[in-house]
Amino acid sequence: MKSVHEMLNVGRHGYQWLVDLLFGVVGAVLVMLIFILSISDTLASETTDTPQPASAPHALVQVGSASMSMMWLDIYSATLYSADGQYQPNQLPLKLAIEYHRDIDAEDLIDATVDQWQHLGLPEQKINQYREQLVQAWPDVKQGDRLTFMVSSASQAEFLFNDKPYFTVTDLAFPADFLAIWLSENTSRPKLRQQLIGMN
Repeated sequence: MKSVHEMLNVGRHGYQWLVDLLFGVVGAVLVMLIFILSISDTLASETTDTPQPASAPHALVQVGSASMSMMWLDIYSATLYSADGQYQPNQLPLKLAIEYHRDIDAEDLIDATVDQWQHLGLPEQKINQYREQLVQAWPDVKQGDRLTFMVSSASQAEFLFNDKPYFTVTDLAFPADFLAIWLSENTSRPKLRQQLIGMN
């Protein structure tokens, strides 16, 4: 007959495999959890550190807005945006968004723009070059359409039509000469300029 001591030893050996199995499973689970948490922290860090474009249109702040009318007709509303909501000459990025309140053919838009360049005293040769670009850059507009000029940097500018990219400007002098129609001190619409740059 076995003694109590011998019986206890047999019990310990009989259950030792179960104890080893349980601790082995728990250890494996803990190792797996640590591994998963480590990967999650790494991915979160990479997501946080991913640089976002500073010149993205949605990051710009409104500087001012103004409406253009002739007689009793509302032509368009214009809004100027900058990085900090302030206007400084030659500071980029800048965005000029124009919403039209009536249907206008592209040819009429271009003719009106050429008139403004002539008012500012641009050379005819340059105006003719710009006209050729605008023929490609501008569509006919309907009431409610938006034509936006986005200047991200000195070498990057484009027109957006209803918030979608429409035409990329390659002439480095064009952005300043185009924005001068509204922002130059010699503009034909000084009150509109003051409203756009937040001086009203």
